[in-house]
Amino acid sequence: MNSNIVLLVKKYLNNKVRVLNKIYKLSKGNETVYYSDIESYLNRGKNQISLILSKLESYNLISRNKENRPQKIVLTSMGKKLMETILTFY
Repeated sequence: MNSNIVLLVKKYLNNKVRVLNKIYKLSKGNETVYYSDIESYLNRGKNQISLILSKLESYNLISRNKENRPQKIVLTSMGKKLMETILTFY
C-alpha cells in the first residue's frame, strides 16, 4: 500500500472523512452532491461546513464549482483513492 495514502488515512479520520464518505457514496450512485447535502448530513452550520470543505479542497481531495449555485462538490482522483483505501479497512 502506498505510504502516502496510509498517512492521509490517519490524518483525516474525523468529520472530514465523514464528508468524504458521503460524497463518495452519493457520487458512486451517480448523484450530484451539493453543499446543502453535506450541511444536513453533518447537522452543522454553514461556517463549519465551509471550513471542512475548504480544508478538503486545499488537500486536493474535493473540488467545488464556486461559480454556479448551488455548489456542486466532487471527489478528485486522490479523494476517491483515499476513500477506497479507508473502506478496505471496514
